[in-house]
Amino acid sequence: MTFTRNPYLITKAMRNFLWASILTMALAQVNTTVDGIFVSHLVAPDALSAVNLYMPISLLITSFSTLFGISATIVAARALGERDKQHVEHLLSTAVLSIVVVGVLIAVAGMVFQQPISDLICHEERLRPYFNSYMSVMMSFSFVTMMSALSNESVSIDGHPELVTKSIALTAVCNALLDLLFVGAFKLGIAGSAYATIAATTINILFLSRYLYGRQCSFHINPFTKSDKKSLIENTIQGTPLIVSNLILTAMFLLMNNIIQDKQGADGMFTLSVCCNLLSIGMMFSGGVGSTALTIGGFLRGQQDYIGLRMLVSKAIRWLSFSLIVVAGIIFLFPELISSLFGANTPELTSYANHGLRIFALMLPFILLILLLANIYQMLGHLVMTVAVVFMFPVVLISSLLIWPQIAGNDAIWYAFPTTGILVMIITIIITEVYRMKKKNVTHLTLVPLTIDEEQYAFNISIQANEESMAQSLDSIHEYLSNAGVGKKLTHDIALCIEELLLNIVHHAGRNMQSHYIDVHIHMREGQMLASVKDDGRAFDPVHFDIEKRQAGLKLLNGLCPHIDYQYMYGQNMTFMKWDRQQQTENNK
Repeated sequence: MTFTRNPYLITKAMRNFLWASILTMALAQVNTTVDGIFVSHLVAPDALSAVNLYMPISLLITSFSTLFGISATIVAARALGERDKQHVEHLLSTAVLSIVVVGVLIAVAGMVFQQPISDLICHEERLRPYFNSYMSVMMSFSFVTMMSALSNESVSIDGHPELVTKSIALTAVCNALLDLLFVGAFKLGIAGSAYATIAATTINILFLSRYLYGRQCSFHINPFTKSDKKSLIENTIQGTPLIVSNLILTAMFLLMNNIIQDKQGADGMFTLSVCCNLLSIGMMFSGGVGSTALTIGGFLRGQQDYIGLRMLVSKAIRWLSFSLIVVAGIIFLFPELISSLFGANTPELTSYANHGLRIFALMLPFILLILLLANIYQMLGHLVMTVAVVFMFPVVLISSLLIWPQIAGNDAIWYAFPTTGILVMIITIIITEVYRMKKKNVTHLTLVPLTIDEEQYAFNISIQANEESMAQSLDSIHEYLSNAGVGKKLTHDIALCIEELLLNIVHHAGRNMQSHYIDVHIHMREGQMLASVKDDGRAFDPVHFDIEKRQAGLKLLNGLCPHIDYQYMYGQNMTFMKWDRQQQTENNK
């Protein structure tokens, strides 16, 4: 029997993470949308425009959060795939300290430079009071929103995105109730909405801290020490493309807001605000898929499992493309309902907004797919490509926003959005195809490697969860190890450990596993032989199982493998084993 890689477990891991991630994004978007609806209906439609004017500052804060925080989780996901937990702890400890320091600096800057910031961003005098009130609160407590993002990603990379979903659900409910209390009952206006957001976000941090500092978490975030300095540099290098991208987007939103205010006034700003909210809804899908690619993809890359990585990326792109077409179709068919929901209160404003929304909908599939590609490039380490792809978006958009009014009048400005989507996608395809022709050993558009550097030592198969397939797979494993030249004793040890794990899964998974698959991956890295066995049966830890209750197979497994680790993540049992080839050779002598 010839064994190949089956997408069963990759698909299951993706679904487990993706749905939790999308629900998390959806609930987070509910927070934003609820804020918009509350301030629009309970304060004034102009208050919604003021919240949107804050977007450049929000993106700037997100940039620093990404540079010092989220970038750490990207590297940490890869380190978890390599089973280097100490490295993970250094990365995240550094991230926490960095966020606290940056948060204090942002708060001070908000107090000292409030008027210059307001003059730079808000050109409509009737929007200024709303904008200043909202900005003051959000900048003062920016460290809370940054720490919340780091907490979410830290729990997710440890394989429990569903816990983040529960926490965000709690946060969404609290945010809605606090909006009613602060905006509706206490009449705090738009500042009340900001206070509600900060308070609800704090609840999210406290909820997730129970996991991060509990026994179930596979790593621990310790106080910063001098040994963490290297991690600070690593976080900064990894995060630089992301902060550059966010700074570019910040400039884009600032320029876009100014152009729309100048060309279309307050009504145009309201329509743009609704468009940005719809973009956020689309990013719920794009961000969920992108987070899946960054986290699970980074984990697979750490294991050098490029077959699984290609499966993951392919499914992610297909799923996102379908979802975005559906979302764009809904916006195109029901613009009046959407504009009314966001507070359009006159026939003129509704009609104007409907026209802009229909045109804007045509851009969504292109732009959000490009943002997913940027996530994939970031995960693969193509840092320059990441910046290049994101940089094209604002350059083309701002150019289009300036050109369309010149050639077709101010009302044609909305055609800049679909023009941008189409042009950026075409340019991305051309750039990646040139790169692929030079490197050759990567896929079209996504640039995922086709092989690893030491492919001759890579073994990657899926086995049906039954005794017959398991027995036949052992012959393939022996043949691979023999051809890899690892020595008779090491071949015997690795094969026997894998056999014991497979037997345990087939006999004790706790369900009918006939239609299920077990993934076995073996490869060599830096003089070490690494093997992993994954299945979706009943959760069972063969490493920390009670010593007195262990059967002969588990005793043999723990005795023959000097470095063995287990983790239950993405709804799967994952057992990782490592042997030092040089040490084994010396032992053989």
